[in-house]
Amino acid sequence: MKYLRRASADGPEANDPLRREALGLLPPDIRTADAQAAVNTLLRRVEIIQDRKKKIKFIRMIAHLDAPWIPKVFVELLADSSEEVRDVAVRELSERGDWPASAVYDRLPRPPWYAKSAALRVLGLRKDAAAIPHIRRMVGDPNADVKRTAAWCLGEIGGADALSLLVRLAADANPYVRNAAAGSLDRLCDFKFI
Repeated sequence: MKYLRRASADGPEANDPLRREALGLLPPDIRTADAQAAVNTLLRRVEIIQDRKKKIKFIRMIAHLDAPWIPKVFVELLADSSEEVRDVAVRELSERGDWPASAVYDRLPRPPWYAKSAALRVLGLRKDAAAIPHIRRMVGDPNADVKRTAAWCLGEIGGADALSLLVRLAADANPYVRNAAAGSLDRLCDFKFI
């Protein structure tokens, strides 16, 4: 089974230095590894890199690879302790329409809280209406940042289901959650919540 497309002398990959560099940084056995082993190998590789700029560069290079398991790497990077790494993962996952949202749905309920918030950001940037049943579970999350991000996400998606969840969040005990919900409701509705 072939996981990575090899650059040919006449193909468009031949002139893509990022792809060539990313392939050069990967261990040779990753091309024959099963999907989960490849994901784990790449995540360990990212974790080992100490220099922030090199880590971000490596992650961006990974995005240029054409392996079917690359989206899974970025979904798992949503749980990275570095906000900058999470931001790159959010950007890549939200901009790639050909990457399945189902992996983000599966990641959404799992800790830590900042991974939940990052997954919600991906869904909001994708404006994924099919995500609303999955976001519904986050409305009751104990973490205020997760609920605040859910309110923002629902405001980006819109629709009747999103409005009903936003009304619920507008009554939350946390003022930051209430403000985020009110802001989303203001963008979606002609009437104002006071």
